[in-house]
Amino acid sequence: MRVVKSQLHSALDLIEAMSRAAAPAGVSDLAIQLGLPKSGVHRLLAQLVEKGWAEQDPATQRYRLTLRFALMGKRMLSEARVEDICQPILDALARETGELVRLSCVQDRRLAWLGSAQGAPPGLMYAPSMTGRIPLHATANGKAWLSTLPEHEAIAILLEEGLGDTGATGPNAMRDVEGLLAALRLTRDRGWAIALEEAEPGIVAIAAPIAPGGGVTIGAVSVAGPVQRIPPSLHENLARRVCEAAAEIADRWPMPAPVSRRTA
Repeated sequence: MRVVKSQLHSALDLIEAMSRAAAPAGVSDLAIQLGLPKSGVHRLLAQLVEKGWAEQDPATQRYRLTLRFALMGKRMLSEARVEDICQPILDALARETGELVRLSCVQDRRLAWLGSAQGAPPGLMYAPSMTGRIPLHATANGKAWLSTLPEHEAIAILLEEGLGDTGATGPNAMRDVEGLLAALRLTRDRGWAIALEEAEPGIVAIAAPIAPGGGVTIGAVSVAGPVQRIPPSLHENLARRVCEAAAEIADRWPMPAPVSRRTA
């Protein structure tokens, strides 16, 4: 049984590594990343290819996942009616604010983008990538979620992610734990987070956590745009509207909330 479990874990780790890769990956690179023998990685890749979950580029001999994973996820979200329920709320907030609205969800001690709506007209849109890593310490979404966790758990996640090479390029990105803890406590007290030129220069974002039934936080919703269009005088009103949207999503969230693993 332990052998089967080990192979399953290795296969899942391999799939996760390939999903994070920006380009098709080679056997050697994947083996080094996962700390597995090349022969074992090659066997797992061959099985994924045989079942249609991965494919090999005949020119480079490198591997990538097929669309089966994306289609499976899309089908699951469709059957759960997540998009049907959340998208109108995102669209309404984008129209009202005239800025980019994004929905993130908690996945394996990280955040991933789940949806968005654009409120700015063409030519004025702030349109960042929706596929990149979300730096938890430098984004409003990240701080909104982390503020709902016990502090020891939030610190562990931050240290696991690292505060250096996370993709955050803003001049105000915090790099020390004490400063982040102070920001998380402020976020917890007022119920919303702000990232002012932290993830990237010239951009401000405000986010609120989404906690269905007042339980475990499953993600966050945010509004983001250029600092010139979202000056400090608008932050409080914008935060109030973001919190309302988060509460509406929480009230209508169609999927079971995860079981809390917090300790007393």
